[in-house]
Amino acid sequence: MRAALRPARFGLPVFWLILCLIILLPCLAFLVLCVSPRLFDQGPQWFTLTYLQQSLTGSTAVAIVNSLWVCATAAVIGLGIGFPIAWLAARTTMPGRRWVSGGMWLALLLPSWLPATGWERLVQQDGVMYRMGLDWPWVTSAIMGPFGVVLLLGLRCVPFSYLAISAALGGLGQEFEDAARVHGASRWGALRLIIPILAPAIMSALAIGFAESISDFGVAATLAYNSNFTLATYALYAAIGNFPPSFPLAAGMSWLLVLSVSVPLFLQARALRGRSYQILSGRTRQAVRRRLSPREAIGATTLLVLFFLVLLGIPAFGAVSGSLLGDYGSSFSLTFSNYTALFQQSGLLGPLERSMVYGVITATVTVFLGFIAARLLSQRRTAATGAMDYLLLASVALPGVVFGAGYIFAFNLPIMSKLHIDLYQTVQLLVIAYIASSLPTNARVLVGSVSQLQASLRDAARTHGAGAVVAWARAVLPVVSRPLVMAWLYTFCGVFLELPLSQLLYAPGSPPAAISIEDNLSNYHYGVGMAQAVLASLIAFAVVGIVLGAYRLFAPAGWRRIGGTVRG
Repeated sequence: MRAALRPARFGLPVFWLILCLIILLPCLAFLVLCVSPRLFDQGPQWFTLTYLQQSLTGSTAVAIVNSLWVCATAAVIGLGIGFPIAWLAARTTMPGRRWVSGGMWLALLLPSWLPATGWERLVQQDGVMYRMGLDWPWVTSAIMGPFGVVLLLGLRCVPFSYLAISAALGGLGQEFEDAARVHGASRWGALRLIIPILAPAIMSALAIGFAESISDFGVAATLAYNSNFTLATYALYAAIGNFPPSFPLAAGMSWLLVLSVSVPLFLQARALRGRSYQILSGRTRQAVRRRLSPREAIGATTLLVLFFLVLLGIPAFGAVSGSLLGDYGSSFSLTFSNYTALFQQSGLLGPLERSMVYGVITATVTVFLGFIAARLLSQRRTAATGAMDYLLLASVALPGVVFGAGYIFAFNLPIMSKLHIDLYQTVQLLVIAYIASSLPTNARVLVGSVSQLQASLRDAARTHGAGAVVAWARAVLPVVSRPLVMAWLYTFCGVFLELPLSQLLYAPGSPPAAISIEDNLSNYHYGVGMAQAVLASLIAFAVVGIVLGAYRLFAPAGWRRIGGTVRG
């Protein structure tokens, strides 16, 4: 027993060291800037609370309050839509259920500015809606305002909730529903029994939705900005992008955003305190799919189609139509010249290839670290795991542009040169930043599934003579293989078109895909930029299909049956 505990005792300090180097140090460097600008040559004061006070007054305070209530509402909307979709796809015979995961992954592939632009093109004055003869100013005022911002961010939260809930449902066997039904419970009564068992995944979905929404920049910079509804991320961008830039003020706003994540973290800890959710063991039986009646099947399928039309139809229309415009702004002729230019002009496909390599490396490293973090977080609550939980969730809420600024300050300090750590403006630093920004969300996606693992799985393999590594590979890996694959794909998709970190940290002469697309869009090559975005989305979605197909074809049958269902 003592020998088994030594790696765990050794691994926790090592993992904390990794977190400190790639997350805590850069974030702390930027946050300290708020109270000590002199330390980074950003002001004369060695200690001041002026910038924190400025963050609590005027337009910055309004932007932060807007972000708090909008993101909380969006997280609830995401869970309210994502939970029933995950349940229908995992536990019923709903037609088209096999396409749900693909649709959710496609939604994650799209950068948030793309659906926002699609909505704007549809409802703005003299837009598509008005050209079709639909003179509905009330629709314009609704979408181009707080309601539209909440709607888009809420839809953005649905895939996160779906992934967290569906991963947890994969480990929930049939025995709990059977026990409830044997004791006379109805289907709704059985569901009321199961929902508390899924509490880790539900709370993770809410925490991820809130943190991802509060750090989102795409909606804040497009729909919200054009609606004169300022969110905190755009106020941060304005503080950094104005001349002269006010990095200390941006750091002060970052303090408030990081502190705001204590609310979902406190609620999560309070809900899960003193309870065990280890329900996955060697005796877990496959769940039985509930057969829907024809009326239920039609209703569920109709609502699902409407949901994906709203989630994906408008963004797809905005991107594809923009990529087919030969002379955007003065002509409406449709042409494939933009796609032809991608393959004929040099420097347009290179960034896509570069981002694929970055995505593969980041996803592989992040899944390994994310599983370790999820395993630690699912153990009994201690001061160390509580601090780790807060650090990971708080770093999710830190906007990418601020996270990148923290890396600039931390790795451009004179002490780094003295230590011969010359990472600034290198590909290595960009990949490290990708890993650091992806790890928190990755860990929270996995924690719902990992918390269901019982120690008996590994112990059973050890009893039969297997070593520690073999026991993990034979008893634990098959159980978590599906969630690990999904977490890998989620990380890859997030990195492939990542913009804020890339903008600040990419190596000169080696722009990733998002930078190349942004340069074309901002330099009046709108059609080429949109063609790049469409092609990038197709490539990333193809990777998702290839990986899922390979798992289905090559993973052992026993691995694929775990978390599966059978027809009732």
